[in-house]
Amino acid sequence: MDGGFLLLETSKKYTVPALEKALAIIETLADQDGPMGVSELCKKVNVPKTSAFFILNTLEQNQYITKTEDGKYMLGNRFVNLGQSILNKIDIRQHAKPFMEELCQETGFTVHLAILDQGEAVYIEKVESQAFVKFSTFVGQRWPLHTSGVGKALASQLSDEELEQIVEKMGLPAKTDNTVTTLKEFKAVLSAARQQGYAIEDEEGEVGIRCIGASIFGHDGKQKAAISITALRSELPAQDIPVVGEKVRRTAQKISAHLGYRL
Repeated sequence: MDGGFLLLETSKKYTVPALEKALAIIETLADQDGPMGVSELCKKVNVPKTSAFFILNTLEQNQYITKTEDGKYMLGNRFVNLGQSILNKIDIRQHAKPFMEELCQETGFTVHLAILDQGEAVYIEKVESQAFVKFSTFVGQRWPLHTSGVGKALASQLSDEELEQIVEKMGLPAKTDNTVTTLKEFKAVLSAARQQGYAIEDEEGEVGIRCIGASIFGHDGKQKAAISITALRSELPAQDIPVVGEKVRRTAQKISAHLGYRL
């Protein structure tokens, strides 16, 4: 108990001046469009030249900064690696959940979040609506790409080669009379999904069920997941699909922006 109290007090009262100066130098370099000389840095962060040289030398030895041929300094690739490591650890479910709940409330439909895994769509999160009819879907459930809204959204961002490899391996088996069962048809459906920003699954996985899915992208511009709504055909008439589809697309964009994606 005493140790915890001492640690709390210490964290409030004491700092490391050299570390504060090093951080100030790093932040200053990060704000600049190009390399900076020692004199300019010292003036910006109010650090004596002697101290600056020691700090800069330490940062350079640990690859946090790089020295140019003319003796100026800029941030090193170490920060790129650190930033990438942090971004890779982002839990997409944690970031998507609030937006999924918002979409569920706005539409009244159940919302799913899925990723591509071994040629299938896998649900990793679900927000269930308060409607009387409940869907038996669950986290961990796998769906063929051609019979689900999230699956089509995920497939829409694959290259022709990637798509063809998956279809060759998984096939396009019919689940209902509406299921797309040829690669040519599937590619046409995916092309339409890319153009409108969302994919439609109309009683292709299960009679009486409609889904609309849209892709989610990360900071690197690559697809990370897809989101979808699932509804009874009677509750989502054909004329309402464009309106609901736009809501799904906008929600996917919000999640993407939260993950660092920029159009």
